[in-house]
Amino acid sequence: MRNIYNPSDHTDTIERLNRLTSDAERRWGTMSVEEMLWHSRSQLELALGVIPSSSKAKGLIATPLGRWLSLYTVPWPKGVITAPQMNVKKVNPQVQSFETEHKLLLERLEQVVASEQLQPHPLFGNISQKDWGRLIWKHLDHHLRQFGS
Repeated sequence: MRNIYNPSDHTDTIERLNRLTSDAERRWGTMSVEEMLWHSRSQLELALGVIPSSSKAKGLIATPLGRWLSLYTVPWPKGVITAPQMNVKKVNPQVQSFETEHKLLLERLEQVVASEQLQPHPLFGNISQKDWGRLIWKHLDHHLRQFGS
């Protein structure tokens, strides 16, 4: 399974991020490429504890079976639910230029890969480092495909 902690998956993800351009057109959704970079960075900041997250994990998604299905078997549909702290339309942050958002995302990705412990996820609750790595890879893959990379 692809995972951001796997060196070849990490390298591939960086290469795909570096192929993005400021004029990349989305294939679905409403976010601009800059908003997508902010949104993706916010996931990493939740993992690192930069953005506080109280886990409100409940229901099937918070169970081992729900996490396994979400992370390892079921493809994510377009428009899948996101944690409120990551919703660029609700948070309405000061999204910066493509170059700045791109640089900040890459910096946070390296911090996550170097981190020995990540925080609970707002929807999945306490998850292992391996599961966080899979979740991050799957999330980035989803949005990179959204913008054709």
